Amino acid sequence: MNQPEGFVVKGQENKVCKLIRSLYGLKQAPKQWHQKFDNIVLANGFKINQSDKCVYSKFDNGKGVIICLYVDDMLIFGTDLDEVNKTKTFLSKSFSMKDLGQADVILGIRIVRGNGTVSLTQSHYIKKVVKKFNESVSTHFATPMDPSIKLVRSSGTPISQLEYASLVGSLMYAMTSTRPDIAFAIGRLSQFTSNPSKEHWQALKIVLRYLKKTIDYGLTYTGEPSILEGFTDASWISNKEDFSSTSGWVFLLGGGAISWASKKQTCITDSTMASEFIALASCCQEAEWLRNVLSEVDLWVKLMSPLAIHYCDSASSIAKAYREVYNGKSRHIGVRHSYVREMIKDGNVTIDFVRSNLNLADTFTKPLPRDSLNKMNKGMGLKPIVQNQ
Repeated sequence: MNQPEGFVVKGQENKVCKLIRSLYGLKQAPKQWHQKFDNIVLANGFKINQSDKCVYSKFDNGKGVIICLYVDDMLIFGTDLDEVNKTKTFLSKSFSMKDLGQADVILGIRIVRGNGTVSLTQSHYIKKVVKKFNESVSTHFATPMDPSIKLVRSSGTPISQLEYASLVGSLMYAMTSTRPDIAFAIGRLSQFTSNPSKEHWQALKIVLRYLKKTIDYGLTYTGEPSILEGFTDASWISNKEDFSSTSGWVFLLGGGAISWASKKQTCITDSTMASEFIALASCCQEAEWLRNVLSEVDLWVKLMSPLAIHYCDSASSIAKAYREVYNGKSRHIGVRHSYVREMIKDGNVTIDFVRSNLNLADTFTKPLPRDSLNKMNKGMGLKPIVQNQ
């Protein structure tokens, strides 16, 4: 570091400025901010969640408060309003804080409270995306992706990569927050970001028109059932170009989806069973993390029952999950097999049979027809939400 030009002190040219307070834009600013927040909150009796370092909780005599931090935005909620107010008071003394009252919108997600339910929607965000990309066509689509369209890598003149990537990123935020129904479509279309064609752009516009038709959809939580359960599935060789498969999983709690993913598998499998087993291993990793997060919150009992993962309709895959040995034909998934077996043996998960038409993860592995998609959406708690004006 050098002294700024025009502010060099004669006789002290070798000295540098002492940084008294961290500033936005500096590499060490996030670390300094999080460290300061940690010190103040932990000194007030809160404990940090070791599985998610941005979650803090404090429970005493049956009353508790949880703080969820995202950079400098936070949600504070608890079992007692007085405890919540005390938390806001001590935070206001330590930080320059603005109390926005009861949470209405956080990080672009609107919170709608109904008769014993809580819903999360991004209708206002989707409206902005539709307006930004001038999607004024009246044609609506009942599904986010046409099952009859087979997308391949572009070999012709590409379209605007910047505009394509911008729309993919905008829709990806909605997908990761409140719209699991478009996860497969966005995951598939994002693979062509480096060289998009007109066909890819038209497929992306179908997703946008589907969202325009279902703009009032959101995830609704009723509180029941209060147990965590998961679904997982795989589509073998869903990509004919490189012979890769697709994994999908979703977890539900309180009547709605709380975590989901649709991902292209990184290794080539030689059978349906192998691809489904790779998807199961990924699902078990997420299950382990969710169990750890919940177990560190005193609202849940410490001895949690095994998490039920509703697996595919392949009896051979389920039998392999419980089998302690594997032969040479499956040595390439040996590590995943050992991990799944360990999860079952330790009582963290159980693997259950489920038919394809009842597997909610089916929507994360392939395009579905309208009726099947609506059935899956209903199972995940995704439905129209009536918002108060």
